[in-house]
Amino acid sequence: ASSIKDEPVTMRLFAPRGELLYDGYVQFMFATSVPTMYLTTSENAIDIVDETAYEAVEKPRVGSTMMITAPDGSIDVVTDADIYRHGNTSFDYFDQKPYNLGLQNKMSLLGMTPGRKWVLKSNGQYTTVLMKNRAAFEIARQMGMDSAPESRYINLYINGRYMGLYLLCQNIQAPEFLGSGRVGALIERDVKYEMRPQSFVAEGMGMTIHYPEGMTSGEISGTEAAFTRALEAVKSGSDPAQYLDMQSFLQMYMLQDYLVQTDIDGDSLYFYIGSDGLIHAGPVWDFDCSAGHITSGPYHDDLTIRSRYFNDFGALFFKALEHSESFRSEASKYYTKSFSPLVRRYLSDGFAPEAAELESSLKMSLLACDMYPVDKETDDSPEELQRWLGSRGHFLDNYYNDEDSYDLVKFVFTWGSMTAAVKHGSTVGPLPDDAHPGNNEDIWGKVECFVDENGNEASDDTVIEGDTSLYAVYAEREE
Repeated sequence: ASSIKDEPVTMRLFAPRGELLYDGYVQFMFATSVPTMYLTTSENAIDIVDETAYEAVEKPRVGSTMMITAPDGSIDVVTDADIYRHGNTSFDYFDQKPYNLGLQNKMSLLGMTPGRKWVLKSNGQYTTVLMKNRAAFEIARQMGMDSAPESRYINLYINGRYMGLYLLCQNIQAPEFLGSGRVGALIERDVKYEMRPQSFVAEGMGMTIHYPEGMTSGEISGTEAAFTRALEAVKSGSDPAQYLDMQSFLQMYMLQDYLVQTDIDGDSLYFYIGSDGLIHAGPVWDFDCSAGHITSGPYHDDLTIRSRYFNDFGALFFKALEHSESFRSEASKYYTKSFSPLVRRYLSDGFAPEAAELESSLKMSLLACDMYPVDKETDDSPEELQRWLGSRGHFLDNYYNDEDSYDLVKFVFTWGSMTAAVKHGSTVGPLPDDAHPGNNEDIWGKVECFVDENGNEASDDTVIEGDTSLYAVYAEREE
């Protein structure tokens, strides 16, 4: 069903004493097929949460009554819940804010595994951000990754006001998520590590230890030493199976590779030291900048669909594994035998029907959050996302079937690089024409052309006969 009535309705609004306040039209919106969450707080209490500062270590919490209803209107749960800040960029720079929820006791919400801590991921960054996260979680779960959270779409109301479409997820930082006894330490690549009580630096990247809490300085140093020792050993070519849980790393590598999650060096990349003493990849989290989106916006399908992005992004263990022939051989086998068939099934049997069910809620959310109509220039729609996912899968089918027949073309910018795979002897294809995904030429400058190592200008028709670097040439800035 549509979320917007085709014809507006005439409405007159009067004050209690008969004064005419409004004489005009109103359009009614409704959402179908998606559960609804109602949070009720004391007056203006949610403002305390919404004004939580980025650098706040102790996040203020406000109490609420939470009710969740199924699409048919039946009540799933009614309970008390604390609401507090979640996220970094998504919280600070967008009107539709993500939240954490804390319950007094473990409860099952909408059939998910009982938990006490939950996350409401917001859809405020762009149209399909929740769909990309949901796709990552579901593909990971279908691969058998027990570190992938369960999730459900919900329409959120706070104090009677419609807040938009959200994704209700298990909180992966809660000790209950991975289970007691399985985890020696949960570690996150975290840009805010210096604000955390338990942190260290590995390969120039800040890492936060989320639990166990209350570690001594010696225990933190021991965790850092174990992590760093494993990283240095894998980079030096030692057998990674001595240090890493290879199944989880293979699955995480494949998930990251397929979705081209370009924020992998920035935030929310998780590892945990298991009871087996090995480092595991996971939990799965934060695929906001994926499937054609790079940091601040969408960026060149022709480049992201053909991306070999572990050549450009450090990603700690993953870049070292990318250069291991034995690991890449296992990745190729796993992709062909397991991952590719799984993704094809998911796109047809999972993603497509879910996108259809989501249509009315998504449109209503975009209207409420002043994000509708969608800017067609961004190609940000469920249909475009499904097309990108299918095209990426088609490319990887060919790539992993005959990796040796491809050359790597590295596009070098002032802000970094992006590497694409091109069939040997083929033309390079459309060259990037933006200086940066955000395309802020005032900051990055305007790209005029690309040249090779010898200064020869490249074009879309340049034939690739081996691994190549192409360098962006920027226009001179006006004074």
